[in-house]
Amino acid sequence: MKNKKIKIIAVMSVLLMLLISGCNKSNDTESSLSTDESSVSSSSSVKQPAVKAFAKAHSTEVIDGVTYVDGILIVNKTYSLPKSYNYGLTDETLKAFNKMKNAAAKDNIYLEIASGFRSYEEQEALYNEYKSENGQKKADTYSARPGHSEHQSGMAIDVNGADFSMVGQKDMKWLGKHCAEYGFIIRFPKNKESITGYSYEPWHIRYVGKKTAKEIKKQGICLEEYLGVTSKYNPQ
Repeated sequence: MKNKKIKIIAVMSVLLMLLISGCNKSNDTESSLSTDESSVSSSSSVKQPAVKAFAKAHSTEVIDGVTYVDGILIVNKTYSLPKSYNYGLTDETLKAFNKMKNAAAKDNIYLEIASGFRSYEEQEALYNEYKSENGQKKADTYSARPGHSEHQSGMAIDVNGADFSMVGQKDMKWLGKHCAEYGFIIRFPKNKESITGYSYEPWHIRYVGKKTAKEIKKQGICLEEYLGVTSKYNPQ
């Protein structure tokens, strides 16, 4: 009888040990799964693609008929300036150009302002002349309609002329390479014609400040892309 009791107790002990061992394995498995899930979640968050710097929310403000996006004055085919906007070339633009001009001279590159500020009336006369010569469709690819010219903003300069024969010349190459160091961008860059609405003009620079100019150059984008705006005339 005693032997039977001993055997029963021994069997029960083995069963109890097996049961406890099974529970521990289950807990270990759940813990492992939980850890793995946490690891996957963490890994997924790290691998999320970075958002490009210019793909961001923008603030737009209109003051006395002038549009500012992120504090930057914008004038193009979509955004115009009032006819009365007539302040000449800004001090900041002129000072920055003179610094750039002096730096270029040290490299035996000579830069001059061929065209700076242009009033509404002056732009109107110029545009009508081009339209008369080549038709409106063609004129719209290289000349702004009155009220839509950057020259009226007082922040744009045509350097050393405004002719397509200048493309590829050493002064234009220097300008494209160094203008951002002084706060300028090539306003109508190559391969951005469908966005800016204008042909490539390596001589046409726009003052936006050093930080913005360097960022635009670094990203290889145009001002419209940087500000998230369009450049299209309203249908007439």
